[in-house]
Formats: sequence, C-alpha cells, structure tokens
Amino acid sequence: MNKKDLKLFINIPTLNTERLILRKIEKSDLNDVHDYASDPEVSKFLLWNPHQSIEFTKLYLKTVSSFYKKGIFYDWGIVDKKSGKLIGTCGFTDIDVKNESAEVGYVLNRNFWGQKIAKEALLRVLEFGFVTLGLNRIEARFLIENERSRRVLEKCGMKYEGTLKDAIKVKGKFKTISIFAITKKEYSFILREKI
Repeated sequence: MNKKDLKLFINIPTLNTERLILRKIEKSDLNDVHDYASDPEVSKFLLWNPHQSIEFTKLYLKTVSSFYKKGIFYDWGIVDKKSGKLIGTCGFTDIDVKNESAEVGYVLNRNFWGQKIAKEALLRVLEFGFVTLGLNRIEARFLIENERSRRVLEKCGMKYEGTLKDAIKVKGKFKTISIFAITKKEYSFILREKI
C-alpha cells in the first residue's frame, strides 16, 4: 500500500450491502446529517459535541467536501435503501500507509439503533480495507462506557487488545478508552469459517 492508493477517496467509491448504500456525503444531506448530529444521545460517547444549529452542520459539510477533494476524508455516508435517508457514517478515521493499518469509526441516527445497521456497514468497510486497500490491521477505539460500540466490534470479529486509562480528554474530562482490532489473517479466517 502507498499514498497513491488513498487517491481513490477523492472520488470515494460507492459500496453496497443488503440494506445499505455507503456513499460520499453531499451538501444535499444537510437535514439528514443535522438530524443525527444534533442529537445529544448520538454524540454522548463521541469526541464531538452535538451540532447546535443547521448553520454549524452546513459548515461541517463544507469542510467534509473540501477534505474529499483533497483525498483526506475516508468516511462514507450510510444510506438506508428503504427510506433513502442518510442515517450516519462509517469509515476510516485514520489510515497509516507505512504500517498498512487503519482506525475505523461510525455513528448512527438513534432511530436506527438496534437493527444491526452499524454491524452491516462496518463489515463492508472492513472488507474494503482488507480487500481493496490491502490493509494488514484495522482497529477501533471507543470510550469504555460505550457498550453498544463494543458489541458492534465483537460481532464484526474484532478482538479486545487493551485499555488506556485517562488516555484522552473529551468534553473537558479525561476518559478511558478500549482498543479492539482485527488483522487480515484473522479476517480471512472468519470468512472461511462462514463458508
């Protein structure tokens, strides 16, 4: 893997699953993004505060658009095929080209919690990471209070690797995070077991 491989994110490819379309986030998604990003329950265990206004969400989408153009934004919008609504995001928060590894993250509209949508989206992103990008390792970090996120990662075959006490400052407080990860070898084994 080299930096040229990341240029594909300038025109981020659309990915499909049974119920979802993972695609570029557009300015036209303003109301859908604001719908989940302004919900305090959604951002409760995330690093960012809820969007306080539609204007803030507009600025966010403008930033996202400029990052896509530079090929430095690796997140897909999650679209529910049934409703056509953008209901969250899933993608890579960071890609380490030298070490062929990445970190994943996701967020989902609260109205779609409990339907295994985060799992479905994350499995597709893991596949893209290992198969298309040729990554060797993918990890996820989350605040230890976020039990929902832990369960999603476990259901995707990711394994607990450790806990970092008071590792990051979030919304003015030091927080402990857990790390889960999966390697290409482990991912290939899981695929073989499912066949």
